[in-house]
Amino acid sequence: MEYSRIQKIIYWLKCKKHFPEIQQPFQYSEQQTGSIMILLPDTDIAFDFSELILNQASSEIKDKMVFLVKESLAKFYSERLQKYSRLYSYKDIDSLALPNEWFIEEIKKENYQNMIDLNITFSAFSSFLVRACDSEVRMGFNYDNSKKYYNVILDKNYQKDLNGTFDMIGQFIKK
Repeated sequence: MEYSRIQKIIYWLKCKKHFPEIQQPFQYSEQQTGSIMILLPDTDIAFDFSELILNQASSEIKDKMVFLVKESLAKFYSERLQKYSRLYSYKDIDSLALPNEWFIEEIKKENYQNMIDLNITFSAFSSFLVRACDSEVRMGFNYDNSKKYYNVILDKNYQKDLNGTFDMIGQFIKK
């Protein structure tokens, strides 16, 4: 998506508001238990990866896990996954394809310690939401400016190996 000059200014102002100046580097600690929000992309890989997570994650992890799913795609997922899902719709997205202020505040209130963006390419909505919520673990794939949004960056090559991606994510989430 290409932004106009005014859209870039609005985007910058939103970033300034939601992104603290000092970013805490990721430091792994096993002391805290944390909830997990997984932002699913709008691509076919999301169906396979979500089922892999549900099949291989321990019950302890499943109890703390929520998938963020676009409402229009929810019917394509299994009933089992829908049980662990939180839906969002076009009403939660503003004209810049970013999450609305009230949606950011709703997610912040849920206080997720782990937020995982499974979009392989840049998604303004997902990246901004992960960064604005400022959870301890902000995980996403490597692309231009990904360091601005995430403190744990996954290699895109793992996309081809879903089990490898699952294992990599498991190493970094706060359990």
